[in-house]
Amino acid sequence: MSARSRTDPAPMPAGGRPLRRWIPLLAWLLRGFYFGRIRIVGAHRHPVPRRGGRLIVSSHRNGAIDGYTVLRVFPGAQGLVSIQLLRHPLLRWMFDGIAVVRDKDRERYGTRRAAFAHPVDAGCAQLRAGGDLVIFPEGSSDWGWQPLPYQRGAARIARTLLDEGVSLEVVPLGLHYQAPDRFRSRVEALVGMPVALPARDTCESDRDWERRIHQAIATALDAVSVNCPDAETFAAAEAQATVQAATGESYALAFIDAQQHPQLPPPQPSTRSWPWDWLAVAAFMLLAAPVLLAGRFAGGKADARNTVSFFRIVGGLLVAIVWLPCLLLMTGSWPWPLLVLWPLAALGWWRWPRVMHRGKP
Repeated sequence: MSARSRTDPAPMPAGGRPLRRWIPLLAWLLRGFYFGRIRIVGAHRHPVPRRGGRLIVSSHRNGAIDGYTVLRVFPGAQGLVSIQLLRHPLLRWMFDGIAVVRDKDRERYGTRRAAFAHPVDAGCAQLRAGGDLVIFPEGSSDWGWQPLPYQRGAARIARTLLDEGVSLEVVPLGLHYQAPDRFRSRVEALVGMPVALPARDTCESDRDWERRIHQAIATALDAVSVNCPDAETFAAAEAQATVQAATGESYALAFIDAQQHPQLPPPQPSTRSWPWDWLAVAAFMLLAAPVLLAGRFAGGKADARNTVSFFRIVGGLLVAIVWLPCLLLMTGSWPWPLLVLWPLAALGWWRWPRVMHRGKP
């Protein structure tokens, strides 16, 4: 036996543990089909890898699908993932990450935390190797007017690495969905400036330093994500941002401004549509009918608005795996009608928000 025990984990490769190779492609396909344009705004429109570790702290608005949205901004970022998403073979194929066993996971599944590597230790190893790590400090998603209480895992990781002298950048990321449960809804990711992490004061305890780091991270994340004082302000900010987005402005930036400076939204501008839009959408619905119906049925099983997209995507994917080969076989058997239908359906998919959202993409 070598000096390294057989039970020791393998060394972390340079750049951290990479995602399994098909995850980024699958995320690109599923979010590209289901959502409309995913726009990146803020401090770094297209963040580039840096030499040190980068800790991304993100708002959590739309269930497990938030991970796919983060990958649009930070390709290849590894994340802390609830064990709930790694239990089923299909979900293990769809998602990857460092397993986290929450209290409700222990109660629901009887899973022991000791069965997995400690998420803080695993996260630190990822960042020491210079990789990207994404954390959702809320721990669970919720479509509310303010975030759930932030957990201290990100602050604990940051404090540990700063104490070791490891180079670290903490980037806040706000995810903004115009409608989390609507097919082809527009999505924006608002990237904040790197957090100015406080240095340790003389004779300051780990706990007190960690508390100040946590507060700095929470303040930075609140500045780029949904954080309204009440439900009425949230509704008004959504309306204001939707109107401004219809004119080409950033939905996320308009929402942040509206939640800080509430005002009555202007009238919704009229939406232009093309005469053949309905025909194109009908062609798309015909070609993708089994997938759309499966997604709609699965979405009806969701327990909250913020999990509808996840259920729809999983349900539609299961049927698409069978339906797409059937479509290709039918195209080979009856090429002319289907070769006409394919481009018309693609146009219907693109124009879906203009027709089905009634001016609120």
